[in-house]
Amino acid sequence: MKKDLERLMRDEGIDVLWVLGASSACPDIYYLTGGVPLTTAWVILRPGKKPLLCHSPLEREAARSSGCRTLDFGRLGASELSRRYSDPVEVRFRMFKRLAGMEKLSGRLAVHGVMDPVEAHALLSALSRRLPGIRIARVNPTVLERARLTKDRQEISRMKRVAVSALEALEAGLQVIRDSRAEGDRVVDRRGRPLSVGMVKEAISMALAERGLYEAHGTIFSIGREAGIPHAESPPATVLTTGRTVVLDLFPRQTGGGYFFDITRSFCIGHAPPEARKLYREVLAAQRKAIAAAGAGIDGSRLQELVCDHFEALGHPTLRSRPGTAEGYVHNLGHGVGVEVHEYPYLRLQDKPDECNRLRPGTVFTVEPGLYYPERGMGVRLEDVVYLDSRGKARVLAPFKKFPVLGLKN
Repeated sequence: MKKDLERLMRDEGIDVLWVLGASSACPDIYYLTGGVPLTTAWVILRPGKKPLLCHSPLEREAARSSGCRTLDFGRLGASELSRRYSDPVEVRFRMFKRLAGMEKLSGRLAVHGVMDPVEAHALLSALSRRLPGIRIARVNPTVLERARLTKDRQEISRMKRVAVSALEALEAGLQVIRDSRAEGDRVVDRRGRPLSVGMVKEAISMALAERGLYEAHGTIFSIGREAGIPHAESPPATVLTTGRTVVLDLFPRQTGGGYFFDITRSFCIGHAPPEARKLYREVLAAQRKAIAAAGAGIDGSRLQELVCDHFEALGHPTLRSRPGTAEGYVHNLGHGVGVEVHEYPYLRLQDKPDECNRLRPGTVFTVEPGLYYPERGMGVRLEDVVYLDSRGKARVLAPFKKFPVLGLKN
C-alpha cells in the first residue's frame, strides 16, 4: 500500500525516488498522484518528507488537487533550458540538477517512470557522472511495485466500481449473441446477417466507452482453434458458429489511466459437445480448488502446483509435467491486477518462494486456469479477480455467472 512506501525506501536504503511520466501512460504517476490528469509530471519522494509534484504551468490547478507539494517546471527553467539546448536529455538533467540544489537532494536515487530507453540510459549516465552526491540505485522489484502489491479499502472499492461497469459491457456483448439465432451451424443476428466476432467486440467496445472504460490492450474473442491458443484472436470477420468453444477475455481500465479489471468466460454457443463440457467441468473445478486454497501467507506458486496436480491427475499435460507444452495447461494460474493489468503477485511455478508472490490481506489477483487443444479446435479458460480481505480470506471481487452453453433465440 502507499503508506508502506517510506518503510520500503528505508529498507532498501533509497534516499530519493524520482518518477517521471504522464498520468495516462505511467501507472506509477497515476498511483502517486491519486489519478490527477497530468500530461507531464515528476514526483519526488523522500522518507519523512511530503511528496513533491513538479508540473507544467498549464496544469497547476490539477497538480494542487493531488495533495502533494507542488512546483512549477518554470521554476526549474524549463523554457530557458529548452531554448538553449536541443537535446531533451540535457534539458531534463539540468532541470533536475536545479531541483536537487533547491531541495538538497543527495544519496541513493531510484529513477522510475516512462521514457524512451535510449534517453533513459543517457539521463542515468549523466546523473551518475555529473551530479556529485547522487548515486543511482537499482532495486528489483521496485519499491513502487512492492507498495502496489497490496491495495487499501479505497483502492479495492475503486476496482469494484470498474468491475461493475466492465461486467455490464460484457453482458452487452453476450446479449448480442443471445438475441441471435442459428441457421444451420451459423449464427445470424435479428436482421439475418451472419454474426461475426467483430460485431460482438464492437458492442463490447461501445458499452465500455459509454461507461468511461478503455481497452488498453484490446479484448480477446476467439472461437474454435484460436480458442485453443491462450491469447490468439479470431479475425473480426469470423462468423460465429454453434457447438464450438469460445474464449472471451475482457481486461479494460479506466479511461485516462487507472485501475484495471480482468475476466474471462468460455462457453459454446447453442450447444456444447461432450468433450467441451468435460473440459469446462475440469477447468471450473480447478478454479474452485485454487480460490478455496488461497489465503494470507500462501505463496502463489503453491496454488499453481495445486492446479497442476488437478490437471495431471485427469491426464492433461501441464507446464510442470511437460515444460513448453502447447496443449493442456500451458500458462501460469494468475497475476496481480491494479494500475497495471499484470503486476505482483504472480501465481507461477518457482524453484524458491518469492516474497512478492506471497498472498496477504489487500492482495488482488486473477485465478484463471485453462485447458487448450488447438488441433482439436478447443480451448476453455475461466478467470475471475480475487482479493484477500482484512482477515486474509479470498473473495471474488465481482461475481459473474459461468455457463458452458450460451443459448440462442429459437
